[in-house]
Amino acid sequence: MRAPVESKAVFVSRRCYERLLAVYPECHRREYGLPMAQLFGDQCRDAWRDSRSWGLVTLWLRVLPDLVKTSVLEHLSAMKARKSMVEKISEITNVNPAPLRTFFTVFIVVFLLVFGTSAVVTYLLPESFRSTTRVKVERSPSASPDQNGSPNASSEYDPYFLQTEFAVIQSRVVLSKVIEALDLNAKWGQRYAGGEKLKNPEAMALLEARMDLRPVRNTTLIDISVYGEDRDETAAIANAIAEAYRDHRLQEQSEFTKRGIVALKDQCDEQDRKVREGQMEVDRLRKELNISDLESPSAVPTSEPETVGRLQGELISFESMLTKEEAQLKELAKLNLGHRKGALQVTVGPDNEFNGLLKDLNAAEQKSLVLQKDYDVNHPAYQNAKAIAEDASRRVNERMEGVMIGLSNRVTALQATVTQLQRKLDEARIKDVEKAERSRPYYEAKRRLEELTRFRTLLSMKLTSEKLDMSLPKSWLVEIMDRAEPAFRPVRPNKPLNLFLGAVVGVLLGSIAGGVAAWGKGRVRPNTSPVQVTSA
Repeated sequence: MRAPVESKAVFVSRRCYERLLAVYPECHRREYGLPMAQLFGDQCRDAWRDSRSWGLVTLWLRVLPDLVKTSVLEHLSAMKARKSMVEKISEITNVNPAPLRTFFTVFIVVFLLVFGTSAVVTYLLPESFRSTTRVKVERSPSASPDQNGSPNASSEYDPYFLQTEFAVIQSRVVLSKVIEALDLNAKWGQRYAGGEKLKNPEAMALLEARMDLRPVRNTTLIDISVYGEDRDETAAIANAIAEAYRDHRLQEQSEFTKRGIVALKDQCDEQDRKVREGQMEVDRLRKELNISDLESPSAVPTSEPETVGRLQGELISFESMLTKEEAQLKELAKLNLGHRKGALQVTVGPDNEFNGLLKDLNAAEQKSLVLQKDYDVNHPAYQNAKAIAEDASRRVNERMEGVMIGLSNRVTALQATVTQLQRKLDEARIKDVEKAERSRPYYEAKRRLEELTRFRTLLSMKLTSEKLDMSLPKSWLVEIMDRAEPAFRPVRPNKPLNLFLGAVVGVLLGSIAGGVAAWGKGRVRPNTSPVQVTSA
């Protein structure tokens, strides 16, 4: 395992040094670049073999200032040997090249110092890996019944649900199980405390500093990330946190259900006691009031109200018949004998005897009229026919009188029936009121007993449901969707970003420092003698 790490560190250092050789003049690089790179590579291997990372840091701190110094001297020597483009332009335009030369010199030195420092620090910083596990969380339904015995499940939206679960994941209850399961006190004690076992608060503080919790937008998913220098350890810690949180939620829900079952059982026992007391009260009132359940098996008496209803219906029917008969009798009494004959046929209905009498009367009257034309009124034939007609008329009148007497008798009978029914109805109503007053305590107690019995049934069903629900698995509360895996590459430090920022900061600081140096150089009056300038 050490050979690849050593080759990588030495290789990176040598490549950085080869890139930094670009600050030397081109002629110098062609002549001395390869030997200098080989020499620096040998020094890197020796430094790594002796002191590992600290040896490389010491080597860079020693080589980097020397590289800056020698590169500046080599550039000055090259400038003395030949004129630079700046000098040629200055000779044409009579511009003093000293400030420009100063600017580039200081700019290069500052840029190399800043960029080199950022590169060295970036490659010497310890690597940090990240492992992430994703869990799906759901709200726990409430299992406690309300006052009516119905489940008290709150399904309203809770905007603080995920924040609450974040706090639960970072709580001492969950993290202590992770520390205990992975023995982080001993592992981190050997790594950070010189072999001494860490205390729980110290290990918990380290674990909280390495955790990062993030919600997945518009979902109930949570990403649990753990950072560390050991990729396998970060994956194990992330998975252990998810498992500890899941076990905590399951245990919490199980205890909540147990408490609900105990509360329901207590309510059931209390309701059984009330039902027994109610049954005893109903039995006592039934014996005292001499009431039979066969009369009214329900909690409402029905015998007397049924009798009152029946009598009231009969009374209404007979009163209607009486009114009709009285009206017919009164109208028939107003008619004369001739009109009464026709009205009786319609009112009384078909009467064979009356119809026969009417036929005989009509036949006798017609015969009498015929004989009256042929004979004298004193003729025996006429007298005989007249006597027969008078006899038929008498019998018809007697029959009509009998019908009228029968109608009158019917009216009288109906009046008596209505009076009797009214009396019975009044007596039944009085009995109904008396019985209702007498049996009201019994039926009220019976109604209360039925309500208590129904409520006890609901509690028993709820208790059975909670016991069945407790026996079922509740893995849906927290479900581990994606388990953490060891990371392939570190996430810290971000080497490309650090190098880019080092280059940007080096350019900015180099420009500022070079500008200040050039401005200060321009403030000094240059000598006009080329010899003096060269010697300077």
